[in-house]
Amino acid sequence: MLEEALAAPGSHYRSQGELRQQIEAWKETDRANFDADRYYDSWRAAGYTEHNRGSQETLARRALQLCSIPTGEPPVDHTKECLLAVDLGCGSGLSTAVAGGVRAATLGTIGIDLSSEMLRSPEWEEVSSQPSPLSGERLRCDLSQPLPFRAGVFDLCFSVSAVHYLAQASATRTAEERIGALTRSLRGVLAPSSKPCALQAYLTRDSNALQLFRDVALKDGWNLCDLVVDQSHGRPAERDFLYLVRSLSETTRKPPRCALYAHAHASCALAMEAWAKTSGLPPVCLDGGHRAWLVREHDRFAKRLVRLRKRCQTDGAQLDHAQPLDAQSQLLAEKLEGAIAECENVDEEARLSTVLGLLHA
Repeated sequence: MLEEALAAPGSHYRSQGELRQQIEAWKETDRANFDADRYYDSWRAAGYTEHNRGSQETLARRALQLCSIPTGEPPVDHTKECLLAVDLGCGSGLSTAVAGGVRAATLGTIGIDLSSEMLRSPEWEEVSSQPSPLSGERLRCDLSQPLPFRAGVFDLCFSVSAVHYLAQASATRTAEERIGALTRSLRGVLAPSSKPCALQAYLTRDSNALQLFRDVALKDGWNLCDLVVDQSHGRPAERDFLYLVRSLSETTRKPPRCALYAHAHASCALAMEAWAKTSGLPPVCLDGGHRAWLVREHDRFAKRLVRLRKRCQTDGAQLDHAQPLDAQSQLLAEKLEGAIAECENVDEEARLSTVLGLLHA
């Protein structure tokens, strides 16, 4: 029926494809002209907070874990290490509250956001009541401009659902200029011994956004700007995290890719956990429940890949209507099949370790 409507006299578009192109153009213009301070009035700020409360808190925990901050139970004694963090695009304080809750006495967090209404949200009263240092401290700041802090004052930086907007050009500045303002100033305000940064953003939706961030960050002196994909909510939905390291030894190998997220050419939280440990970096502190879920997901993926290879060999049919295996996937499936057969009589932990090693090779 849509095609008939488009073909009717007076229609501005001749096909669904042409209509989709125009919609994408509208979205591009809307993102380029987006102004958080104008967009978020008190009603929209309240609606955003209510709708995103659970997801924002989960993503904030995952970002902090990538920054080497434990967020699970039981509480860890951090009394010997007091840290200062900056929360980029803190909004109504949902992510800032998570940081204050996991290290109540030894992690001070300053939130920055462009929206005045977000910074006036009632949720900040709850953040301010936390016993953590600097609880409730926030300021209005445009992430596409240099950060207004002294050099070397922060120990870590995290962000939830904010920095991807920088990958869109504005009316006066290119995307590279907007990203560069953040990456240069962020590297400057971090201490030389700072922990890795984890910036959750929606990057794989735009094929150019991730490469822009990588190119600009490396040009601005970051030793690593990598993509970590995580199924943070324990569901198929994937979430992207930029993982940035200020200083890295020249002999350190880059993080491995994860076969589960080969479509994004990304690492995963488990692969990054192992890589950080062998590279002498601050550890990734995954909570036990999510780590166990990720291990099961990797194991399911490996078994499915082996089944698919066997099915294709026997009758040429495709399991679960999957696409034919490419050469790299066929080789991986062959290795997994051999490894699983060899591990038949070993304990489960050793088998899973072998599977993870192959998926992260």
